[in-house]
Amino acid sequence: MIVKTESAGTAARREPAVKLTFRQKAFLSKVADVYRGVDAPIHYTALADKLGLSKSTVYDMFRVLEQKGMIESQYATPKEVAGPGRASVMFYPTARARELFFHVAGEIKDEWEDLKARILASLRQGKAGNCKDVIQDLLSKAGESQAPLAQCAGIVTALLLSLREAKYELTNKGSLSAIIKAPVSKLRMSILAGLVLGISLSNQAVERLLGNYRGYTDKYEASLRKLNKEGLIKLHRFTREVWMVLQAGPPH
Repeated sequence: MIVKTESAGTAARREPAVKLTFRQKAFLSKVADVYRGVDAPIHYTALADKLGLSKSTVYDMFRVLEQKGMIESQYATPKEVAGPGRASVMFYPTARARELFFHVAGEIKDEWEDLKARILASLRQGKAGNCKDVIQDLLSKAGESQAPLAQCAGIVTALLLSLREAKYELTNKGSLSAIIKAPVSKLRMSILAGLVLGISLSNQAVERLLGNYRGYTDKYEASLRKLNKEGLIKLHRFTREVWMVLQAGPPH
C-alpha cells in the first residue's frame, strides 16, 4: 500500500505563480525526461542514478521543490518495496509541475541560446581585444551558481581566450585544433581544457590573470561530468565556434 504524506507544498500550490531558480528549472527538466518513461513515483536514489547526480543532491532538491508545490512525496510500505525495514520515500511531480515541464525545457533552451549568443557576440565585436577584462568577467561568473552547460561554456571560453593573451598562435594545425575537430567525448573536452591551461600557464602574466585556476578547472570537470549527451554536443559545438572566432582575431 502507498500512503500519501501531507505535502509541505500544499499552500504553495494555491499561489498563482512559483519562482524557480535556473538550477531548479534545469533539475525539473531532467526529472521530466525520466517521468515521461516511468509515470510512477520513484525513489530518489533511483533517480539520482539515472541523472548521474549524488543521492543527497537529488533528495535535497526534491524537498525544496516539494515546498514550492512542484513535487509530492509518498511512503511505500515494506510489502511493496524490496529490502528490509522502514518504508521508502517516493517522489513524483505534481500536476502543476507536469504542466510546466515543456515550458521549463523551452525556457532553459532559450537561456542557453542567449548566453551563447552574448559570448560569441562579445568576441566578434572586438570586446575580447582586451582579453583580461573578458577573462576575469567569465571567471567571476563561473564562481556563481550556474547550470553545468553554462559553467563549462564560460570556463572553456576564458581558457581559450587566455591563449590569445599568452600570444599563442591559433592555427588549424596542432593538437588543440585536432581535439576540437575530433568527434565529441567528455574525455576529449577534459583533455582540451587541460592542454589549453598548460599552454597558458607557461606565461607568468597569464598565470597571474587566471588566479585560482585549479578551482576553475575543478568546477569545469565537475560540470562536465554532469552533462548529458545533448549538453555535451552543445558544449562541443560552442567550443568550435569560439575557436573559429578567435582564429579570425579581433576586428580592425
